[in-house]
Amino acid sequence: MQFLSKIVLKKFIKPEISSVGFDESYIETATKKHLFLSIKIFDVTPSQATIIKQTALSCGCDCAVNRGVIDCSVSFSDCILSGTLAQIKNVAKKLAPQPFSLSKLSQILLEQLKIEENKTFKSKIVGILNLTPNSFSDGGEYLEIEKAINHSIDMIEAGADVIDIGAQSTKPKTELVSVMYEIEKVIPIVTALKTAYPHVELSVDTMSLSCAKASIDAGADIINDVSFLSNPEIASLVAKNNKKLVIMHSRGNSYTMDNLTNYDNLVDEIYKELYEKTQFAQSFGLDKNSIIVDVGFGFAKTINQNFELLSKIKEFKSLGYPVFAGVSRKRFLQDVINTKEPKDSDIQTLLATSYLIQNEIDYIRVHNVELTRQAVLFNDRLMNYNS
Repeated sequence: MQFLSKIVLKKFIKPEISSVGFDESYIETATKKHLFLSIKIFDVTPSQATIIKQTALSCGCDCAVNRGVIDCSVSFSDCILSGTLAQIKNVAKKLAPQPFSLSKLSQILLEQLKIEENKTFKSKIVGILNLTPNSFSDGGEYLEIEKAINHSIDMIEAGADVIDIGAQSTKPKTELVSVMYEIEKVIPIVTALKTAYPHVELSVDTMSLSCAKASIDAGADIINDVSFLSNPEIASLVAKNNKKLVIMHSRGNSYTMDNLTNYDNLVDEIYKELYEKTQFAQSFGLDKNSIIVDVGFGFAKTINQNFELLSKIKEFKSLGYPVFAGVSRKRFLQDVINTKEPKDSDIQTLLATSYLIQNEIDYIRVHNVELTRQAVLFNDRLMNYNS
């Protein structure tokens, strides 16, 4: 007898199980037994690592730890816990009564499983409105209020869910404009758009507490802080007004960030730094549900680092917050086709955007909304084929 086999993709496992005639009343439980997952647990002690590994093995999982755990020759170890959703859930339950604070890890693992199992997802398109004279892509094009409003309307009609408004350029080695200039440019646009399109979320891209306050007073829904919360009063302001805050990873400022790209482990370090900053924001009263995280493409990252970050972007969903991504026309995409003209990289932006959509990134910040909308429609059709 000759056998024939195929690999079943993870996203199609439920309908595939159903297709073999499996008992439909048990299919949700069965699906979890066929979904494989690996979770990285950072910086545990040898005692904790030993218990985690032994518990994992008892549940049919595996757990990779530093070889120095066995003789306590290392002070800390990361762990890679791997198994099906059902197995890892069992591990979490068994860790709950264990010593060395492992009950806290039990809760964290259960939260990770909730994130993995949550399939209610749709990417939001964030249209970029630059009110700056010197932005890297379209600086100076929308300085006049009428042009800025008309461009915003065009983006909304093309499918933008959010308009991200900014009057401060963040490209390398750029002088900051005055706070008064920011406010004079941003506030009339926020007021006009909120009046005309109350259902559209308005985000204001600023590092200034004064501009953030004026924007919220004018109707802004989101403050997009590209300074990595260098002024924690912004978190307090957003909290008091029940708005949302984008916390974007960065290092240094526009003059120094290109010299601050030394990472031992790029993704893990950014992950940890974002986690610490979200905890910091919450200490100022900001609700967890009001936080959005951004890995900061192009901010203190080299071309190759940006590609690595893009390839592993879905890992940041594990932080438990919506993820915001801005890759549109960035230098690392221009490098693919060896151009210095940002608008020449719209095709590369579209490809990167499709990857972000397929990896369930919540907010995608773009210049070309119309092209992005086509990518969302195509990927929605493709990703929901099994529903």
